[in-house]
Amino acid sequence: MSGLFGSPPQIFDFPCNERVRMMLRLECLGNRLHDLLALPSTAAHEAWLGCHFELYDLLSTRSDVKNELLQELERQRQTLSRFEGKPGVAADRLERVLHDLTQTYNQLSDVPMRLGAHLPEYEFLNALKGRTGIPAGSCSFDLPALHVWLKRPVEDRMALMTSWLSHVQPIIKASNLGLGYLRDGSEPHEFVASNGAFEMSPNGRQAKLIRIQVQDARELTCEVSANKYVVAVRFRQLNGQLGLSPIEGDLGFQMALCDL
Repeated sequence: MSGLFGSPPQIFDFPCNERVRMMLRLECLGNRLHDLLALPSTAAHEAWLGCHFELYDLLSTRSDVKNELLQELERQRQTLSRFEGKPGVAADRLERVLHDLTQTYNQLSDVPMRLGAHLPEYEFLNALKGRTGIPAGSCSFDLPALHVWLKRPVEDRMALMTSWLSHVQPIIKASNLGLGYLRDGSEPHEFVASNGAFEMSPNGRQAKLIRIQVQDARELTCEVSANKYVVAVRFRQLNGQLGLSPIEGDLGFQMALCDL
């Protein structure tokens, strides 16, 4: 949704624990894979392969990703199920949410623990993955099979990449669903940062995610530090040298302590 004068709001998400941090990284890579897959150029599809390897590297370094997501979905399901039959609760909406959580949980349970089984089937994938750290390591004289594949029709490349992504799609879906309900589970409140700085006590609330929204035409960055005693927010502005400069005056913003 666009804000005043048609400028979209600037949104910043900050994880407050390692589980949410991992989910945000999965969301970032999933969004990038989706955007690159939709582009028809060979450069975009080669970049998609690199992003695909990033995703598998993330999953391989965290052997507990599947269990962490299952625990998060079950935690949210149990928390929301307590509202069944309560006055003022939209029963149909709650039933759909609980159904989505249960269905996604079951789909994720069926995902094998060993991911990337398709990589050995394609020699150029293994070769490309081994050269991702080499500058210009995917030239045609290094990986001729890759470049022949990139000359195939766009539809053929997209179909194959979609099949490769299907192996981890339940993980991306589970992460996105959990983040979505976490974000929607808390109402934002209005605050004002003086000269770009703001502090408040969370009054004992243990937020899992802090979501900040700013309606301002300036190019802003936002840094957050939080614990059970204080939430500190600092805004700065990108300057002409692409460095960060302090902000003067008051800046209104919305903040939600997401603790579903």
